[in-house]
Amino acid sequence: MRRVRYQFGMLELVKGKRQDVWTFRFYELGADGKRHNRRIRVGTKEQYPTESAALTAVEGLRLSVNSGKLQAANPRFGAVIGRYLREELPERFSTQVSYKSLLKRWIQPKWGEMPLSEIHALEVERWLKSLTLARKTRANIRNLMHVIFECARRWEFVSQNPIELVRQSGRRQHTPRRLTIEELRRLLAQLEQPYSTMVILAACLGLWVGEILGLQWGDVDLLNAPLLIQRSVYQYHVGPAKTACSEAALPLAPEIVSALGNWLARATYRADTDFVFASMKGGPRDADKLREDVLQRAADRAGLGKIGWHTLRHSYATALDVARARLKVAQALMRHSSITTTMDVYTGTVERDKRETAGRVASAVLGRIQ
Repeated sequence: MRRVRYQFGMLELVKGKRQDVWTFRFYELGADGKRHNRRIRVGTKEQYPTESAALTAVEGLRLSVNSGKLQAANPRFGAVIGRYLREELPERFSTQVSYKSLLKRWIQPKWGEMPLSEIHALEVERWLKSLTLARKTRANIRNLMHVIFECARRWEFVSQNPIELVRQSGRRQHTPRRLTIEELRRLLAQLEQPYSTMVILAACLGLWVGEILGLQWGDVDLLNAPLLIQRSVYQYHVGPAKTACSEAALPLAPEIVSALGNWLARATYRADTDFVFASMKGGPRDADKLREDVLQRAADRAGLGKIGWHTLRHSYATALDVARARLKVAQALMRHSSITTTMDVYTGTVERDKRETAGRVASAVLGRIQ
């Protein structure tokens, strides 16, 4: 029987015409029991200027190569992060960008060099409290570390997940900004097509900006008035909708049909597969650039102060409250998977219903007593 050894592999710098590339050489055992040489691209010399930097990047690859064989004894957290990025990173593009940003900016610099056994709950909790970040961001950091430690448990590097004991609330410290109906009208008065229609879709249907940018004319039925949500755009990248619950057919009021019809008559790109709000070249637009160059400037002219695209979705909850929509209806229209999420942003109607119900009970009881 062939003896299984921990495989360290070999790092090489391969000269190229345009740039030099670090590669990692190792072997795999085939079904015939023979060794087959393999080579993986680690990165360019520009990405990893020194051999030391390239070797650090290779640690995660070594953990993958030796999976199911002899495991590394107490690997560094940075090596586990490397394997996580290679094998477990979620497919959704916006999630990848967010996770990589948190890892690069916060988690890797603080904990990357530390062995897994030396990372303890209390130290992580104290570190999170010391960060001058929003609670939600700190909660995201905590949750990502928890996910990576769960992978380490599954890979049998550790037996326990210390992040389970780390306390970090993700509850907002401030109520999100919401525009009133009058403020929304002032904002719309400062916008021309197609931006006015984009704001209408955000404020009257609660669409995320990525969903608005991902709309294609084939998703819009101006005759029967449903709007299909099937994709989302993030940093020019077209992907699926945010969640399974986000994919839906939403009813269109006549006013929204009119706004979309007005824009269709003027749009350059009108085919079913064209983006409703295409850029000059026909591709998707960038949400951040639109916020800075269009939305915020219109808000300044309207005297509304600082707002963002998500302000309009929160404002949609206010509009639902004004329309006295029931909680389950609001959940369906906002496309929340959990009614708890709806209750968090739809407190006005919840409180009103509680008051009205308590009042009816009191009237029924006290009316009979009197």
